[in-house]
Amino acid sequence: MTRSFLIILIIFFCLACTRQNKDQLGGNFDTDEQGKNKKSPVVNLIHANSLTSDKNLKKAFRNKTKRKEGNVLPEASQSETVSGPSDSIFRAGIKYFSNREGEIDLNEPVSRSFLTSTIPPADFPLVIMLSRERFLKISLDNDIFDYTDRFFTNGIRIDLIHPSLSGNPAGRVTIPYWGSGMNYYGLSIVQNLYTPSTTKSGGIIYGDRPYASYLYLGSFKITNDPVKRFRMTSEIDLGIIGPYSLGEYVQKSFHGAFPSNSEPLGWEYQIKNDLVLNYSVTFDKGILSEKWINFNLVSTAMLGTLYTNISGGLLLRAGWMNPYFSNLGISKRSKLKQNHLHQAQGYFFLKGSGKVVGYDATLEGGLLNRSSVYTIPGSEISHLVFQTSVGLVISYGGFQIEAEQFLLSPEFSEGLWHKWGHIGLTFCF
Repeated sequence: MTRSFLIILIIFFCLACTRQNKDQLGGNFDTDEQGKNKKSPVVNLIHANSLTSDKNLKKAFRNKTKRKEGNVLPEASQSETVSGPSDSIFRAGIKYFSNREGEIDLNEPVSRSFLTSTIPPADFPLVIMLSRERFLKISLDNDIFDYTDRFFTNGIRIDLIHPSLSGNPAGRVTIPYWGSGMNYYGLSIVQNLYTPSTTKSGGIIYGDRPYASYLYLGSFKITNDPVKRFRMTSEIDLGIIGPYSLGEYVQKSFHGAFPSNSEPLGWEYQIKNDLVLNYSVTFDKGILSEKWINFNLVSTAMLGTLYTNISGGLLLRAGWMNPYFSNLGISKRSKLKQNHLHQAQGYFFLKGSGKVVGYDATLEGGLLNRSSVYTIPGSEISHLVFQTSVGLVISYGGFQIEAEQFLLSPEFSEGLWHKWGHIGLTFCF
């Protein structure tokens, strides 16, 4: 009797120890081909707090998922993980990623696939996170910095990036990203104004640029992949071109605020009201990423009633700066410190691009409303345009200021080279 009682007590004690060890691991076990219990690779990554870079995480995940025959799970093992254990693995995966950066972005197909899969991934799971960061950026463009008042003469853009905007229905038409990265969702409001080479002459100046202005609301998504050094931005814009965009009111109010400025004449002949519905996609690919210098290739495509074109160029940065793909340029001081990034940045940049133009409503008039009094025929617009700019960025913690000087080649047959300046202020809150 005593011997039986001792045997039962020993068995009970062994079972209790086994259960306690399993609970400490979050209940996440995998089964190898011999039926032995092993820690889930996702759980191992959860406790690997010292691994801060995505490259190390990918390497660690591959090492933890290796089997004697290779990285792929045997068929028997895969069938065994279809039931309960795989659910625990992915619950642990959700917890791991949530503790790192934020929540998983379920707008992305790869994220939904990760959560609904019944088989643990043989490699690092493809998951796109939703950034918790919040930004407000105000951009001002004007040729007054170059003592001119012609062509693209004034522009204002306000961008708000906030995680709550991931639920914006317009964000559903952005292009999905088939990899791992971080998503930022935002809204923008944009107004741009265009005039002839002089605003002091009344009437229509034939052979010159027509008056035009547009106003639109944009919804965009930025996907940042620091491992592949790749960034994708897709945006859809909805608004109006013509008098309802209030370009005439803005320019006349600005000129009226300074007694030395004469009232601009000729706005009554501006491009007529029409719909603005445009879609654009921009790709940034890192080619060189060193401590003091970065070099990226940049390409953009636009399609819609406002602009239809495609462009490609380069971005060169040099100075004291964080890696281009580590974030969107700035972050809160606490986050920069956590990720071992510079609190203060100061660097110069140079951009250059060539653009193939298919359609430009500010020159040719609205695509749907053809009643504008004066426009430039499509045969007289420049279908190949070059643009370059040079600028300076200074930032500290969650505040950034940038200044940029643009130079644009002629946009139509009788046009001139044009210059204007840009100032941008960004706040992280």
